[in-house]
Amino acid sequence: MDSINAPNPPKEKSPVKWQVNEQLLQSYRNMFLSSQSFMLAVGAIAMGKSNLLMALLTIIGLLMIWAVWFPIVRSRHLIVDYHKYQLNSTSPDAKICTETEYVHDMAKRKETNAILGIKHEFRPTRFKIDLCLPLLYSLIWILLLAFQLSRPPA
Repeated sequence: MDSINAPNPPKEKSPVKWQVNEQLLQSYRNMFLSSQSFMLAVGAIAMGKSNLLMALLTIIGLLMIWAVWFPIVRSRHLIVDYHKYQLNSTSPDAKICTETEYVHDMAKRKETNAILGIKHEFRPTRFKIDLCLPLLYSLIWILLLAFQLSRPPA
């Protein structure tokens, strides 16, 4: 039997997997917040120096948010939910998808969420830290660049 058609292995309810992934999520958040704060400090220091430099810093800052922060934190928080809610599951015979399917397949994630009782993925704190904060950083980058470009040349 090939691996594609092999039945899914039984899911193990492991508090260790949840704890490790939760710690990784917190570490990623800290890393991104620190890197954005540092980049914004550099951007503020670069104000008035060069439009090209400010544009380059803005592009780097926005890429860090949209190409790195959002995808990494989003997938990690899905993995955390997968393991956390599985620990609390009261239906041992439920057909729960694999971790990879949960992260990458929206239909399977919705089925699993229904089985595990997950009503929505963004709890208030997660909404503020994982969505509002990066959007705020993005807005600050755009405003810094707009301010830089609106200044008359020296």
